[in-house]
Amino acid sequence: MRQTLAGLLVLVASTALAVPAGEVSSSAETVCRMRAIGARHPDAKLRNPDDLAARLCPLPPESANYEAARAAINLDPRRSAGFFYVNARTAHIDAALLRAAGEGATQVVVLGAGFDSRAYRFAASQPRLRFFEVDLPDTLAAKKKRVETLLGALPPYVRYAAIDFDRQRLEDVLPAAGYGTCARTLFILEGVSMYIGAPATASTLRFIARNAGPGSRVVFDYAIRSAVEGPRDSLFGMTEAYEGLRARGEPMVTGWTPAEAAALVAASGLLVSEDIGSDVLTQRYLIGSDGQADGRMLEGLRIMSAVSPAAGTCR
Repeated sequence: MRQTLAGLLVLVASTALAVPAGEVSSSAETVCRMRAIGARHPDAKLRNPDDLAARLCPLPPESANYEAARAAINLDPRRSAGFFYVNARTAHIDAALLRAAGEGATQVVVLGAGFDSRAYRFAASQPRLRFFEVDLPDTLAAKKKRVETLLGALPPYVRYAAIDFDRQRLEDVLPAAGYGTCARTLFILEGVSMYIGAPATASTLRFIARNAGPGSRVVFDYAIRSAVEGPRDSLFGMTEAYEGLRARGEPMVTGWTPAEAAALVAASGLLVSEDIGSDVLTQRYLIGSDGQADGRMLEGLRIMSAVSPAAGTCR
């Protein structure tokens, strides 16, 4: 069983975009399965909220039982550190979505959507939201097939837009999908920025600043510079994650210091509202009913949130 679960344990929590043409990101599949395992946690306080993950990405029989899967995860804390990051990140971005909806957002754009299930999980409780899922063509095609199997048909409140972040701009694909450039919007960039060049992330942030209504938000995670360039020894689990991704052909290529990430956001015209790392994520999302941390998460990744100024422009 430990060998079978190796793919789950060695990969960082990501939806890698550096995948060969014609193939679906293996990391997208892996992260979906991490959420599926986490959704079966016996402690409701720690349970991953993605109750659709197991239906989008079925678990192998030996991983379907939470206790058995957790026993394998516990065997190697460094290689399993991404599992705990996935659970915290899912809860954090879910909270960001609910906040945005409460502030009046009517659109959610999921960039590098992979097998993200938020459009389908929040449909009943947030009927005002329209979702746009953006990803590589082959990953998006696979996602649509699974959604059709899950729901019987593609829902009308979700639009799908294929893109290569390093070669196309959001301006090229989102408006054609029905995106409203002056609507208050939440952009989710989950497990993407570390796998594309810095210019592509900068272009995405500029698009948000110029083509979303005032008060729009973006939440994205990023790798700190040393997680990508080294040294990684002081970052729990990062050496194993970095080497595992590289071996599978989906390497991380871009990292920033927190100051550099903040400067990138500011240069786009957005305002940083929060930038948190593993310590804060652990305290918010990984402390169980017994008051103890569920596990030690991957270090070297942070989650930043930014908002479009009230006087922002859109066209």
